[in-house]
Order: sequence, then structure tokens, then C-alpha cells
Amino acid sequence: MVDPAGVFASAYDLKFRALTKGFSHAEVPLFQEMHKALVGLSGKFDVEEYHGTAHQVEFIGNGSFARTNARCELSDLMIVTFSSVTKSARLTYLQAKSERATLPSVCGRQFSANLEQWFLLGKRPQITGVGKFSPPPDLLASALLPSIGSFAFFYKDLAGDFQTYYAAANFLTPPKIYSQRYGKLRATGPCHVRTTATHPECYAACGNRSFAESLFRLEIGTPIDSSISQAIATRNWLAANLRARIRTAQQENAPSGLAQELLGLLAPDGNEVGNGSFGAKQLILIKSNVEPNPSIDRTSRDKPAQRR
Repeated sequence: MVDPAGVFASAYDLKFRALTKGFSHAEVPLFQEMHKALVGLSGKFDVEEYHGTAHQVEFIGNGSFARTNARCELSDLMIVTFSSVTKSARLTYLQAKSERATLPSVCGRQFSANLEQWFLLGKRPQITGVGKFSPPPDLLASALLPSIGSFAFFYKDLAGDFQTYYAAANFLTPPKIYSQRYGKLRATGPCHVRTTATHPECYAACGNRSFAESLFRLEIGTPIDSSISQAIATRNWLAANLRARIRTAQQENAPSGLAQELLGLLAPDGNEVGNGSFGAKQLILIKSNVEPNPSIDRTSRDKPAQRR
């Protein structure tokens, strides 16, 4: 039987490498092609995109590399993956960075990053939206799984192709003490998937295929479906903004089928309509039809689960 997650992963890998062939390490074009690669799979998979606006949030930092009264953008990309099979949904705010290097392996590698943004996505403090952006204060803090905040680092492999190293933000840590906002991060362990409270979560994925496969398997992001009581504020806020986007899409005769299906799956309280602001430059919805991954040891919380 063909594994749809494997097919999705292979398709993303081929498309992303083709789109970035001959590119420099410039961060913005690589992020744009990552977005284009995911959206470009809509011909074979259920994928919808919505253009957003980068919104800033205010929060209390640690007083060193994250200012006491800190303010920065939430992330480049918001991804919601949901399953018609398991009736579950995952949400992650993903920040893309480019590592200007050709690497034989990412194991033990230090990556350049904005440490204030890492503090936001990894430590997940209470937040306050700036301007018209009004997310729940505990949007990050209340998440069941820490991969609600995540990073994707682009690098070249020895064949000259761009690859994606994905990591949950809290799986990264500064290798030394910094007093300025820009520095290095490195993973606290190898690439693997672990289970927390029956929810498999990808802590880190080495390469395009591993990243895309975990994304399609709903192993990236925090669960936000109706079975997660602590996600109710996030669920209602997301639903309100989905309604706004659905209304706009219908007025423009644009597709919104996945947004409508996700709205039904979230089963939110009330019928509030938001302003359509999600806090990221782009929103991608991906509908997955995979069964729960049989290779994940869902009973072990201490031992890394093994991939195929």
C-alpha cells in the first residue's frame, strides 16, 4: 500500500530542490520558494493558501538577548495541518532562516538566528498583539506541545541542493550566553519523533523529506482540535479569523473548501467573525488522509521513536 505521507514528502523534496536550483543563500527568496513548493502540491494534495500580514507582538523577555519589554514579529509562516481520518488538527508558527553553508550533516550544527524571536517561539511567554492584531494572550503559552513555535533552516547539501532542517523552537538552545539579539542556536539532540500524552511530535527533522513527512503525518505543531480543552481560546480565535477569510474568498470566487472543513472540525464556540489576521505573512492549510503512524512508539516518552 502506498504511503501518502511518503508521496507528499517526495513531491515536496523534488519541487523545493527544483525551485531553488541555482539560488544563493538569500533567506527571503528561499522562504518564498518553500511556500511555493508547499502550495504547488495542491494539484495532487489538499492544500490552500491565504496571504496575511506580518504582525508584531509584545512580551516580557529575559532582559538580555530578549529585551525586558520585547517586541517582534510572530513568524513568517503559519501552517495548520488537519486530518479527515483522525479528526485532529495541528498548528505551528514557523520562522524560516538561511544558513549560508554547504553541510555534509546538520548533526551538532550551530545555526544563526534572532534570539529574541527564538525566546518568543521557544519559551512561549504571554503575548499582546500590536495594533489591530489581537491574538489570545496565551496563544503560545497554553499550547499542549511546544512545536507551536518552530524553525526551518535552509542549507545546501553536498550535491548543491537546498535542504530543510526543521526543529521545534524549544529543541534549540544557545551554545553560550549572549547579551545581544543575534547569535547561534543548536539542537539539544538528534532528529527524532517522540510521543507526549499520546500525541507524536517531531522535535527535529533532517532534510526536506523528513520535514514534509512529519508535517503530513501531523507530527508538527500543537493539537488544537475540540479534544484539547486548553486550546479553546486559540480554537475560537482561529475560527473567527477563518470565517473572515472564507467570507472574503466567497466574495472573490476563490476556493475556501479546506478552510470551511477545518472550521467544522474545530467546532468552536459562537459565530464571531474576526478581521482575518493570523499573525504570519502566509497561512497554509494542509488536509492529510494518513492513518496514525504505526512506526511511532506511542507508549514511550523517554526513548526516541524510530523512523522506518
